[in-house]
Amino acid sequence: MPFELPEDPRTARRTAIWRWVSFALVAMLVALVAYLVYVGFVGSGQVVEPPGASTDCRTPRVAYGWAYEAINYDLAADDAVAGYEDPSRCPEQGEAAGEALLTSDGMAIAGWYIPAGDGAGPSAATVVLAHGHGSNKSAMLPWADVLHSDYNLVLFDFRNHGQSEDAQTTVGLTEQRDLDAVLDWLVAEKGPEQVAVLGVSMGGAAAVNEAVRDGRVASLVMDATHATLANALQARLERAGYPLGLPAAWSILMGGLVRTGQDMSAGDPVQAIERYGDGGRPVLIIGGGRDDAVGRSDAADLLAAAQAGGAAAELQVCDAAGHAGSVSACPDEYREWVLGFLSRSLSSSS
Repeated sequence: MPFELPEDPRTARRTAIWRWVSFALVAMLVALVAYLVYVGFVGSGQVVEPPGASTDCRTPRVAYGWAYEAINYDLAADDAVAGYEDPSRCPEQGEAAGEALLTSDGMAIAGWYIPAGDGAGPSAATVVLAHGHGSNKSAMLPWADVLHSDYNLVLFDFRNHGQSEDAQTTVGLTEQRDLDAVLDWLVAEKGPEQVAVLGVSMGGAAAVNEAVRDGRVASLVMDATHATLANALQARLERAGYPLGLPAAWSILMGGLVRTGQDMSAGDPVQAIERYGDGGRPVLIIGGGRDDAVGRSDAADLLAAAQAGGAAAELQVCDAAGHAGSVSACPDEYREWVLGFLSRSLSSSS
């Protein structure tokens, strides 16, 4: 009769331990995938439909007493704004954009044309201001205040913001079509000899991508603009206390691709700005020392990429500023930086 040796208890312990380790690893992997799917779903939803969008509906006349023209809506509709108790917190954004200014993909865009305070005619240099994610043209009035005395101005709402037509936001990728349409309107209606664009955050991303292919942009200012969208998403996730910031940011980008059909990272400014620089084109990059909504080295990375592409690039940093806060945190310096840069760059490109 054959004799069977008793099972080695150490083998049984090793088998049990391996089962528990395998179970724990599988559970951790499932939890990780579930977490990234959740963050990607919720985060991409907030990217394409900005939560807490600006309710500011101040007009140039309400804010500063300036005369202005309405672009693609009835100016008389703005009379209602004067009756609001707090025009920075409006119950609605105003009359929706009409059909007179449409993008190449059919989006209706609304805006303002503000003549220069010095009385220069429409052929004088004009600066187009492009706002950030969840913002609108009214929120750009502090930047307009810096420029109004010296330049004609155009402020407008990107798609899915303000008075412009609803559509999914892509953080500068499809928004460059909005800027292109505004430039078409400006050139056709006013015929300025030179045009500069000042873009803030998402507006900077749209501006540099448009400027790469559009020689009408003679000078470019990028304020609080991310180098890559992944960097910006990672910074915001980490600020909010979410772990695994970088893979979570990638998940949001993947979620955005599923929602919109667009690879939003294709509009990363650090790639575009290197192509923009051909021929020594001028660009001013402005960063905030306390900006935790973009990567810590994003402004420096944009400068390096611009210089690598041959741009006449400058970098200025307001140490006290958070995201898009340089205009208010360093008002005197900001005015000097922007007006000095535009004076040099526009005169040299004429």
